[in-house]
Amino acid sequence: MPVGNILVVEDDEVIRRALVEVLGEHFPVQVEGARDGCDALHHILTRRYGVVVLDMMMPKMSGGDLLDSLKAMLSDPSLDFQGEPPAIIVVTAVPPDTLPNRAIEQRFPGVIRAVLRKPVDYEALVSSVRCELSG
Repeated sequence: MPVGNILVVEDDEVIRRALVEVLGEHFPVQVEGARDGCDALHHILTRRYGVVVLDMMMPKMSGGDLLDSLKAMLSDPSLDFQGEPPAIIVVTAVPPDTLPNRAIEQRFPGVIRAVLRKPVDYEALVSSVRCELSG
């Protein structure tokens, strides 16, 4: 069974807090927030997560850069990353004709489980997270 903790990676503080609150109301697990990809990498290296809700467009380190870094970390045997990588649910405001779901999913095949567009459909997000946490 996957680890139940959830990490929300979103640079907009209002959106991040709303997502953390909504997920915290629906799941009896620790739901934490990270403000950008750098902050998220620190979280992922120091704690296990079953699901990461990831914004694609962020300052410092974008969601795409985070995915590339995570992929590199997982392939580096010296890091000894324990267990499976977290399931990634992408949440983005970029329109599908500019950044198609397929382009996002191909960035890290098998790890990106869903792509949702902003404004976030909370029911779809909760359903996607539930699916991942129920294993």
